[in-house]
Amino acid sequence: MFAFSNKKQKIVVIGAGYWGSIIINTLINLNFKEIIIYEKNSKNKKIIKSKFSVVKFENVLSNILNDKKIKNIFVATPPSENFKLIKKIIYSNKNIFLEKPGFQNLRDLIKIEKYLKKTKSQITFGYIYCYNDYIDKIKDILNKKILGEIQYISFSRKNLGPIRNDVDVDYDLTSHDLSIIKKLFKRLPKIKSIKKYSLLKKNIDDISNLHLELGKIKIDISNSWLNPTKERLIRIIGKKKMLSFDEMNNKEPLKIYDQYAKYPDLDYFDKKFFKSKAFIYKGKSKSIQIKSNPPLINEIKSFFNRKKRLTDIKFAKEILFFLERV
Repeated sequence: MFAFSNKKQKIVVIGAGYWGSIIINTLINLNFKEIIIYEKNSKNKKIIKSKFSVVKFENVLSNILNDKKIKNIFVATPPSENFKLIKKIIYSNKNIFLEKPGFQNLRDLIKIEKYLKKTKSQITFGYIYCYNDYIDKIKDILNKKILGEIQYISFSRKNLGPIRNDVDVDYDLTSHDLSIIKKLFKRLPKIKSIKKYSLLKKNIDDISNLHLELGKIKIDISNSWLNPTKERLIRIIGKKKMLSFDEMNNKEPLKIYDQYAKYPDLDYFDKKFFKSKAFIYKGKSKSIQIKSNPPLINEIKSFFNRKKRLTDIKFAKEILFFLERV
């Protein structure tokens, strides 16, 4: 596989829609010299041509697959289109960066896993939060037990669009939160209850509320692509302190609150004479400032340079298995 330092190598991006265009822009900013786009949608092609004059277009997929100078392909196409496409790329022995969740169902992913074992191809799934420096910092905070014993975590990921027509809001948005949980705790939670709503299209859920448990930790995930405002928020409640990660807050996205609430221990007293009231402590909040790179840059560098894939097919399979149950 060509290394990240080889900026003259041919890089292919298949799919130039919303996320594909962001990948293209990032590759250009990283100074890759020869970026080739394969896009069937004429409207998307026109937009990309107007935005990025330095890229080239290839209209015949077999030309890409047969070009031995092409080692790495970024794929940002809808999950419903991916199985046949990824199978072809695998048998051309190229390495694949595939935007999450990758496939519509676990069955297709398991088949792809079998094909990979017969070739030299490797596949990395684009779970971008696993490459987010702030998530790494949160993991460090949890490992150091700064918040005390963790009791509760909530995720809120909402906006008006983009709206998918082949997968629901959980495959599109909740998959991000599951990848964060997996990164922080090395495992996924158990499902306690689910409430979802299909408002625009039958069998495609637009709003999702999941209630989960990870050991003693209660977790809520509330996501929607039908929301008037954009939210990207994680709250973590510990016995000693609380944490908030608000991606929409550009100045102070990560804060620790020196506050907690608890009931006094009245085991030694007669409960007839005491009514227990929760004690609330409110100290100062502290903004955690870190040096951070754009997560997509971290992710692309990892794709090129690391032998061990953080978001490999095993990682993706766990999340897809979870998503099939919700």
